[in-house]
Amino acid sequence: MNVSELLALVDAFHITDKRLLRARTQLAALPSEKTEREFREQALRYFGAVANEAQAHVAEVDRKLDDVYQRQYNLHAERAVAQRRLEGARTIAQALKETKT
Repeated sequence: MNVSELLALVDAFHITDKRLLRARTQLAALPSEKTEREFREQALRYFGAVANEAQAHVAEVDRKLDDVYQRQYNLHAERAVAQRRLEGARTIAQALKETKT
């Protein structure tokens, strides 16, 4: 990937990291192998950290979703038991009303 394509990718993000911004400014002002190498190193450092943070966040959300799914499953099972009890109680109550002597 050439430098301009890489810059376009990086510029699509809101960057506040001073080291990356400084390397980007230096590369734009004085393109050279040294400034490009520094920019690539800073971008890799920054986006590596962003990726790690995002991966941890995804894992955390996945754990929360697993918990929600388990709770939902348990509530469905609990509701099914309660529904069977309700139907059974109504059936018995109806049978008792019909067989009054």
